[in-house]
Amino acid sequence: MSIGNPVVISGAPEKPQFSPLVGISVQRDDTHSFKEHLLQELIDATPNILPVREYLPSTTALFSLGREVPVDMGAGQGFIDNLLVTNDGYLAIVETKLYRNPEGIREVIAQTLQYGMAVGQMSVMELEARIQRGQSPALKSTENISQCVSRLAAEQNQSALLADDFEEAMERHLRRGEILLLIVSDGIHVGVERVTNWLNDQGNSSPFKFGLIELKFYTHGIERLVVPRTVIKTREVSRHVVVVDIRPKMDVIATANVTDEFKNTAGGTMQESRSVKSAAPPLTKSQLLLSLADADRPSATKLLDRLEAYPFDLRGTIRNLQIGFNFPPEGSGFHPLVYMGNGGVWVFPLLALRKLMGPDAMVAFHREANRFGQFFRDDQIDDPDSSGCVVKYRQIAESADGFAAFLDAYRTKAIRVLEADGAA
Repeated sequence: MSIGNPVVISGAPEKPQFSPLVGISVQRDDTHSFKEHLLQELIDATPNILPVREYLPSTTALFSLGREVPVDMGAGQGFIDNLLVTNDGYLAIVETKLYRNPEGIREVIAQTLQYGMAVGQMSVMELEARIQRGQSPALKSTENISQCVSRLAAEQNQSALLADDFEEAMERHLRRGEILLLIVSDGIHVGVERVTNWLNDQGNSSPFKFGLIELKFYTHGIERLVVPRTVIKTREVSRHVVVVDIRPKMDVIATANVTDEFKNTAGGTMQESRSVKSAAPPLTKSQLLLSLADADRPSATKLLDRLEAYPFDLRGTIRNLQIGFNFPPEGSGFHPLVYMGNGGVWVFPLLALRKLMGPDAMVAFHREANRFGQFFRDDQIDDPDSSGCVVKYRQIAESADGFAAFLDAYRTKAIRVLEADGAA
């Protein structure tokens, strides 16, 4: 995708004057050059400058949650340049880089991916706490993300654009790791574009979406004009040919040959073929156990054995194994209660069930759960919407029997409430 040089039209309609704008060079010696924090401030103040619908077609508005949001990178702490959320609950992590920045291609890509993985492992409550510790947080001291976005939407006359299930959608996207990762620059290096295209083509079983956005700056007198564009090819028509390869003693392998048809800059059509691998299958009990450290595997096995002694239903996602129940029993409405992943186990009924149970019942749930492990900190335990903390498998192994019995008792209460709500 390419763009021409912008032109300002001024003067009377009968005798217009045309003034081509001069682009600000990405080189350091341009007298109009600027520092990287200008990109961060621009995105924070006007997040809808980012054209993200190429990556998230359902999105119609963006809201800034803050700048320089601290996250744990394992070996140290990193800071997300800009953290945004869409009107339909997708988080967007933005890493800003100037073209002249000497930081290597691998470092830029790897850092952005690390931020995505770090946020994907957080609960909503932990993410909110980290936003509060960042620079220029949008959340007021008593607000959660949902309340903050509702306030921002009202202030910007965008309330009608918010998804009706915004809070639940955000929670669902975060649990699945469905996060938009963006590198935003005044000029995109060819190497960054090449690596990003490879990630999107070859790594498409990941729930992450990776995108590049260029903000091109021009001078207009003493003012500056910003023209955004996505560095992506717009696909209009795709033809899928699915090939299933079944061989003895091997898993079934499904691939798809996709022919993309798109228009070039002159308006003609072009076609390209590419191979797309199948999405990663849902996590199974065996796969979860194999992915754990040797020291954690016995404790996780014991917990799963105790849970499976009760009539729970198990459902795998790409990132974790969920234990809950279906209601109606033969229906597709799954209510997860427990999540088991590489880091440990946590408990968190989804929004629809929390609303039916009521705040008092949820606070009682938090207090009862804490008998078996610190699932909720002191500042979380009385918040009925808190998503709590992750508890290590070894910390809950000794109380696995009581924990499973507690969850089964809660499941029974929840089914009664759901049945009463359906009968009402």
